[in-house]
Amino acid sequence: MAKEQKISTGLRIASMLFDHIVMTFIEMFFFIPGMISGFLTAFEISHEPTTFDIFGLNYITLIGFALYFCKDCINGQSIAKRVLKLQVVENSSGKVASPIRCFIRNIFCIFWFIEVIVTLVNPNRRIGDMVAGTKVVPFNPELKQSKINVGQIVLSIILAYGVMMLIMLPFEAWKSRIKSNQVTYVTSSLNEQAASETEQLFADSLGTHLTSDVRVYDQLEQNKDLKYVSVILRLNENYLENDNNYEKIKSVTVPLILAQFPEGTFVGQIQYIYQQPRSIRTRTLTLDWRKKE
Repeated sequence: MAKEQKISTGLRIASMLFDHIVMTFIEMFFFIPGMISGFLTAFEISHEPTTFDIFGLNYITLIGFALYFCKDCINGQSIAKRVLKLQVVENSSGKVASPIRCFIRNIFCIFWFIEVIVTLVNPNRRIGDMVAGTKVVPFNPELKQSKINVGQIVLSIILAYGVMMLIMLPFEAWKSRIKSNQVTYVTSSLNEQAASETEQLFADSLGTHLTSDVRVYDQLEQNKDLKYVSVILRLNENYLENDNNYEKIKSVTVPLILAQFPEGTFVGQIQYIYQQPRSIRTRTLTLDWRKKE
């Protein structure tokens, strides 16, 4: 029986780092839709209540993470292993590891730093290898899969996606809890007269400093006794450049809102906007006196 070829610790760590960098780069392509959406939303000025998202994570993003777990599924070689001439094989038989085994070993990349520590001690087998019954060896050109098992690769990707869905469940529950407390107004309760009166109040009191755009809805879906008031204030001077100036503009604008709509009778937001030809600064002040759970 041929003696098992050992891999140097430096080569194995280099492979893990190379893999991590390459796969992270690939994952970024699946982040792009969420990032673009978040970027556009960040610069969108509207009367809609502020929404919440976690890093732009969505169902498309999870595909990128799933591919990370399946990076060795073709011939037991990820991109980094192909470059560095390494291969994942079955520990007992020495045959190329199946896509399912490669998926199982890579699930433990969730504990990436722990796996790195284990690899420093045993370059051929980290924790994932021990569970999946695999090991990493120098690439042998004679040891090549005769046929790519497309079915197992697809199954591995589906399983990896399912694992990511399970990992995301706590975050989704958190998002749902926050979303349940977000404001939803009754569209038909739009009160144009109240909005116009509030705009006139701002024009009379602070017309030389800003222009206002106000939207008022007399009912929330969650509470018919509360109004939804959204105020967009376009500033003529940059009161947003530091906290002191911001507090000054708040101290004169918030009382005007409360003069029209007493505290506790509405929820809403004030958006302070200072726009220049090539830049825009915004700050949003949420006004919500509902009891938080």
